[in-house]
Amino acid sequence: MPPAFVHRITKYDPADRDEHGHYTGAQDTISDHGPVEAAYLTAIAAFAEASDIDRLEIRDPAVTGFVHFGGEPSVAGHGLGGLFPPDLTGYHDGAEVSLPIALELVRVMLRDQGAWCRLEMGDLFTVHVGWDQYVYVGSDRPCADAVARTRELGLFPEPLTASPYAAEVDEAEVTEPADERFWIRVHTALASRHALLLEESYVRNAARWHRITPETSTQCAPVSARAPC
Repeated sequence: MPPAFVHRITKYDPADRDEHGHYTGAQDTISDHGPVEAAYLTAIAAFAEASDIDRLEIRDPAVTGFVHFGGEPSVAGHGLGGLFPPDLTGYHDGAEVSLPIALELVRVMLRDQGAWCRLEMGDLFTVHVGWDQYVYVGSDRPCADAVARTRELGLFPEPLTASPYAAEVDEAEVTEPADERFWIRVHTALASRHALLLEESYVRNAARWHRITPETSTQCAPVSARAPC
């Protein structure tokens, strides 16, 4: 179940929305890389503190593909330089990061630098960053003090029933887990071949290829991979 209390946090004054809810004011839709961006991070930290959250899980991580649709140019390393190694070790679905690292990931997403993910802790707390500086924070608590703090920061917290970026339970996944049954299939296939090519989809829009032989198959670490070819 998603968190019971969800707020949309933006820099857009609700008074500047038309009858359809579209913003018509003068605020820019990209990050200022300055005080407004810092206010977003402070607001999220306030909600996390009110929810007793100091760590979050990375869910459905992605990086820039061949086409980048962000409002700002993509940067080398998808904006993850300094947070993760160049091979993105530690940036994968289910990876747990400290709140400071999670806030830096939010900064990367606010700047449209290439990387995107959901930040969640079960049904207790969620942070989702959408287009145009829209941030959705969910908690299992009302977080009244955090709501007030967000307003003090000059941002606008608006209650919602749910985040539009909440994961769908019935989402179809192309990938399969590299569990024990998967590796049994690999070993069976290797019995009649000299080698296999394995495509590992470690984050959305990025993949690695591995050449698997009978000699190396027992050394393979578990990965999230597509079926061998």
